[in-house]
Amino acid sequence: MNRFLLPISSLLLILLFPGLGKCQDIPNQQNLPKSNSDLELLLNNSSQELPLKLADSVYLALQNNRDLKIAYLQRILDQKQLAETESQFNPTFTPQLSLNLNNNQTGNNKNNNTTALLGANFNLKIPTGGNLSLTWQGQNLLSRSSLLDTSSDTNTLSQSVNLNFSQPLLKAFGTQLNTLSIQRAKLTENANILNIKNTTSQIITNTIVSYRSLLLAQERLKIEQLSFANAKKDLDRLQALFEFGRIRKNDLVERQADIAQQEVNLLNIQSILEQAISELTKTIDLPITKKLIAIETPEPPKSLNLPAFTEMLELAKANNTGYLAAINAVENAKFGITEAKNQQQLDLKLNVSYGFNSASNIQDTNNLSSSLILNREFGNLSQDNAVVKSEISLQNANYTLAKTQDNLNEELRNKIRNVKDTFKQIELAQQARKLAASKVINAKERMRLSSNISMTDIINFEKSLVDAQNQELNAIINHLNSITQLEQFLGITLSKWVK
Repeated sequence: MNRFLLPISSLLLILLFPGLGKCQDIPNQQNLPKSNSDLELLLNNSSQELPLKLADSVYLALQNNRDLKIAYLQRILDQKQLAETESQFNPTFTPQLSLNLNNNQTGNNKNNNTTALLGANFNLKIPTGGNLSLTWQGQNLLSRSSLLDTSSDTNTLSQSVNLNFSQPLLKAFGTQLNTLSIQRAKLTENANILNIKNTTSQIITNTIVSYRSLLLAQERLKIEQLSFANAKKDLDRLQALFEFGRIRKNDLVERQADIAQQEVNLLNIQSILEQAISELTKTIDLPITKKLIAIETPEPPKSLNLPAFTEMLELAKANNTGYLAAINAVENAKFGITEAKNQQQLDLKLNVSYGFNSASNIQDTNNLSSSLILNREFGNLSQDNAVVKSEISLQNANYTLAKTQDNLNEELRNKIRNVKDTFKQIELAQQARKLAASKVINAKERMRLSSNISMTDIINFEKSLVDAQNQELNAIINHLNSITQLEQFLGITLSKWVK
């Protein structure tokens, strides 16, 4: 009885408390990354600008991204599908209740029949391949007939019970064979769980990269604006020197041409900034129109501490969808061999049935029967070749798994190499920026002392300084992004951002 009450009580709980029916893989409010406490106020105020920290962007993406919501809805469907597959050996119970009224009249002869029927059917599929069914019916027939002034009543009670059991003994026999669909469903479930985790991790990674792209565009704009302001200030100084005859006209023209080019550069960088804002807005699916501003400037790392390669490889294997798909393909190929061998078995089936009928106006009857049925199909070439095909499929799956593992190793090495290379590039870029700044200072000092140096040289040195500043910023962002992408590859992004 408890077995039948459980689904009913579960349904009532879900209807009364809809939150119980939600997918358990969806991060709830408590598990989301901590955001700026003033974020809600910033979203609702009248300002057209929205300053964001990195955690704010990730928070908004997990809250609003529609691709993520679609993935979560699909996850709920996947869980329902798994539950359906696992329930195939649950017993089914079908009650039946009917009431029939039948009135007939022929001349003076009247017949009134009232039939009440109560029945139930119980069916159980057994993991060994058998099937058990039990049917019971109880009937009460009240018959009343009248002819002229005479009438008679008849009340008949009857019941019948039928029990049927069917069990294959060779083909389709065995728990392992008959639970293959459940085993396949569990493999699919593992893949579905990993897919939803990777989808969430991908959204987080895309948000982080988009946020840093916005930050990079903002900082590049600041560098260009500062360079432009310094160039205009220097133009005013050169204009005064030219009026006193201290410099040539050509030096003044070169500075003016440089300022014109910098104005073009500013427009280009402003366009890049707008594109970065658009990309981040699209990623976090912000429901309102505001200009996003990245306010969290990343600090260049002081050192690089990576786990051992073997440790990272195990993480990658556990969280890589391609590797898991290759493992599942091997397992499914093994299942295919089991099914193919089963198809070549003789089809020998045992059937047992028992029937019992009882009525108040006749004697009880019992019937017990059993049978053995043997079948074998000949001439079906696909059935004869099924085992060979399945064995070849298993070999192919093993080759694919080995290739996938090699590719996984190589991809991990490349990502580790990228992290190390970008870390070295930060140090080199910092040195280049310091040297470029020294060149500009020295060149301006030499020009002040009337040394043999042209305005073209100074402008080139200033351009080199701007390039070096941008190069340093690019190196920092590239290194941080390489670490973020390595974390996603290892499958630790979700645990880092969603507790």
